[in-house]
Amino acid sequence: MKNQILLLVSLLLIFAQCKKGSDNHTYIHPITAQADTNVVLPPSWAFGVLYGAYTNQEQTIERVNQIIEHDYPIDAFWIDSWFWDHANKGRGPQKYMDFIADTIGFPNRKEMWDYLESQNIKGGFWAWDCIFETGNEVAFKDFQDKGYFKNTYVESNPWHNNSTTTAMHQTEGGTKKGTLCGNIDFNNPQAVAYFKQRMKHFFDEGADFIKLDRTSAIPVCKAMFELSQEFGKETKGRGMIFSHTGGQETEEYKKYPGKWTDDTRCDWNIENPNKKFNSWVPPVAFKENIAMYLDPNKKSSLIPFLSQDLGGFDMGITDQLDEELYIRWLQFAMFSPIVETFAQPENKTANMAYLISSQADSIYRQYAHLRMELFPYIYSYAHLNRLTGELMMRKIQGQIYEYLFGNEIFVAPVYEQGATNREVLLPDGNWINYWTGELYEGKKNYTVDAPIGQIPLFIRQGAIIPMREYARSIEKGTNDTLILHIYPGADSAFTFIEDDGNSNDYLKGIYAKTMISLKDANGMSKLNIAPTLGYYKGIKNTRNWQICIHSSKAVTKLTLNGRILPFKNEGKTYISDLFSADKYTQNDIKISYK
Repeated sequence: MKNQILLLVSLLLIFAQCKKGSDNHTYIHPITAQADTNVVLPPSWAFGVLYGAYTNQEQTIERVNQIIEHDYPIDAFWIDSWFWDHANKGRGPQKYMDFIADTIGFPNRKEMWDYLESQNIKGGFWAWDCIFETGNEVAFKDFQDKGYFKNTYVESNPWHNNSTTTAMHQTEGGTKKGTLCGNIDFNNPQAVAYFKQRMKHFFDEGADFIKLDRTSAIPVCKAMFELSQEFGKETKGRGMIFSHTGGQETEEYKKYPGKWTDDTRCDWNIENPNKKFNSWVPPVAFKENIAMYLDPNKKSSLIPFLSQDLGGFDMGITDQLDEELYIRWLQFAMFSPIVETFAQPENKTANMAYLISSQADSIYRQYAHLRMELFPYIYSYAHLNRLTGELMMRKIQGQIYEYLFGNEIFVAPVYEQGATNREVLLPDGNWINYWTGELYEGKKNYTVDAPIGQIPLFIRQGAIIPMREYARSIEKGTNDTLILHIYPGADSAFTFIEDDGNSNDYLKGIYAKTMISLKDANGMSKLNIAPTLGYYKGIKNTRNWQICIHSSKAVTKLTLNGRILPFKNEGKTYISDLFSADKYTQNDIKISYK
């Protein structure tokens, strides 16, 4: 009888252990009290590198090919307002918007979108929320007869209204004559449904997302987002738009990502401008653009997934380029939630680094590659924005122009012209200079080198930063192999989160979470990779890992679950061999030092 009881207990224990492992495979994460449930994630590709331009079909393909040939990452490409009338450079009012767009500049949009898709690039186009009557009489009358306009009025603003293109040059022969404009009623469900049907064919051809201009009203953002969500060929449920920074009257705006910092000036600051700008261009240059992310007095600093026109949008009343400004701007942009490169059509470089200088080309490639390698880190913090309510770009009290990118990386943008060093005030704790490996004590001021190729970056001592191998787009890349960069010297933990990247299953708690912790004790470091909790469609059970240890102390031995793990060293960096492990089992790495 005693043996039977022991056998029964043993079987129950085995069953419990099996059930526990099985639970990890099927676990659905609950919504916690600290979650910001208004936050909706854009698709994973939005966290790569995106581009916009005023190109026609032939130029779009050429631009994309040039980006690829210069070894830049590219995840998405949108065509701005000339999508509707490229031949006339967006002069208007005809074509804005006729729901047909330019069929001469884009003779086969499906072919264009198909080409982008074949390169793992999402395609987007520009839209707004109104219809000009002149030249678009059929569409105007259609909406007017159905009662789908909120109001009509005579629009005399020259934007796409027979006068100017953007800010820089007056169109020859332009007039200030107005045209009747109908604002579509996006508070009317029937009007919204009809608008969607009129726009659907663009997505049937292969478009994926929209750049929304002129308004950021929540009802309009919602409709444009739902177009992408419902009809986008590759979205699989997740929508994506770009809208202006307005529309923050309620938290609902977070449901329709993303936004950008509006039309910025290609200048260092507005206090001491280097060039003149037209009066309509918002008073936001590089320094003010940084503040839009980090000044707690600005509502824009609360936006979860905020982007910017890398390099600035408006050149000013000049053809002058500023290579230094462009480089400093790109360095900052690569450490923001969403990266996009765009400029007004009068900028002949289109803010493409390879058209600016060989130095800009090299630096852009370096930082853009680093951005793509950091995807596991960045995407985890995108999820944590929803799960904890903490932004990816974390403010430091009293320091508007310095911030934490996640919890492990301190960033100090160089926003002063000609500067080759930067004064920084580091947060609490110890910090490692990313470029030199030098250790700095927190809560102190330092002046650090900042040559043109370097933005001051510091890594928190104890940091765990998951990275992956470079790929030209997020979807071409994979988390099948992760490189854990660790900076021993303090105890820490990192929550690595992944999902399928394109569905809304994560809103139901369907995603995978892996806790990774680092502890220092008795002259050694212990790195623990806990069993993955949760799952998502397409998850693989095994992963390759590599440990990359950044240490001023010489590493003498690595063990993985008690067995020797071979490694090599490159200066003060110690790199383990790759090892494969089941995601749903625990792995312990011990690091011994001389």
